[in-house]
Amino acid sequence: MTWRLLAAPGAAPEHGRARVVAAVHGLADHGSTWQDLAVRLGPGYRCYAVDAPWSGDPGRSLVDSAGPAEWLRRALAAVPEPVDVLVGHSFGANAVLDHLATGAPPAVCAAVLLAPLVRPADRAPHPVLIARTRAAIRQVVADGLRARLGPRAAHVADDLLAAMVDKALQRVPDGAADLVLDRLLATPRPALGQVRTPILVLAGRDDQRLAGVRANSLAVLPAAQVRVRPHYGHFCHITQATEVAAECAEFLDRVVPALSPAGPTLEVSA
Repeated sequence: MTWRLLAAPGAAPEHGRARVVAAVHGLADHGSTWQDLAVRLGPGYRCYAVDAPWSGDPGRSLVDSAGPAEWLRRALAAVPEPVDVLVGHSFGANAVLDHLATGAPPAVCAAVLLAPLVRPADRAPHPVLIARTRAAIRQVVADGLRARLGPRAAHVADDLLAAMVDKALQRVPDGAADLVLDRLLATPRPALGQVRTPILVLAGRDDQRLAGVRANSLAVLPAAQVRVRPHYGHFCHITQATEVAAECAEFLDRVVPALSPAGPTLEVSA
């Protein structure tokens, strides 16, 4: 597996502030989803991104694959330098949670979870959850398309957008719905109460994947800060990249000690 370093042209780390970030995308997405956030974090943050097994690449399958935590552990071993911060979006955020809950190396100084998938602590699994999970996957794909289209989305006819979503869904890996459901049912769980890593959770108030009691259920994490913003969407790292970058930088400045100057910064685009 190959990590790509996302950097703005000419970017160089500020003295004593170089931090290494490894970012994991959500279901049917790609590592390039982090480009805007990486640029806005600016000098001093070297952001690596990788296409996970649950990316939208044709021919992917999650059937009989390693679990998210095991995959992430192997992937982190391939990053060319020690990772200080783990960032995950949606299903990728759950992979980060799973990795932290195992306590397996490599350890990181902090983590940022953007719109993780969470089941409320007081709600037992229900058969209808399976159908809702499949519907939620479609909605996530649709939200991702709209986020990338930006203002152009308002000029795309509903039937055309639906066709685009259908085509994108064809790239969702086999076994994705079952794996998402498995991780959804696994949260919250006692193991999360042992995670001492400082964690920032960001989500939107209208994002049903982490709204109301769902966000409250993350209180089991002893070192987590959960911030639910009224205007953030599920893809806030794209649609509100400047604000999300500012929140991440403020959090990391407090919880991750400033590091010694690093060597030259590679300039590699996704």
